[in-house]
Amino acid sequence: MVALKTLASVIFATIFLSIFAALYLQYQSGSTEAVFKCQAEQLAHQIKLLADQDAGASFIFDILVPPNCELRFEENLVTTVVGQTQENFDAGIAVSGPMLSGQQARLTLKRTEDGVMVSV
Repeated sequence: MVALKTLASVIFATIFLSIFAALYLQYQSGSTEAVFKCQAEQLAHQIKLLADQDAGASFIFDILVPPNCELRFEENLVTTVVGQTQENFDAGIAVSGPMLSGQQARLTLKRTEDGVMVSV
C-alpha cells in the first residue's frame, strides 16, 4: 500500500513538473519573439534616421532573429513574421536587404541614392 502511494506521488510530481517545464518553455519563446519585434521596430526607426543622412552614411545594428521568425525588407517596410503572424514597421524610405531567419546578425545599414541597403 505504501509503495502504491509513493508511486502515485512520483507520477503526480512528474506530471506537475512536465506541465511546468512546458509552460516555462512557451513563456521563454514568447519573450524571445517579443524582443525580436521590439528590435525590428528599433531597426525601422534607425533606418528613418539614416534616411536624413547623405548617401554613403552607414550604421551597424545587431539583431537576434529567433528560429521560428523571419525578418524581411520590402519597399519601405521592415517586416517581421512570427509563425503565421506578420507585422510591418514603416522605415520611411525604400529599404532593401536579405531575408533573415534563425540567426544572430550584425547588419550594416548604408544610405544610398535610392534609399537604404541592408547587408549582413
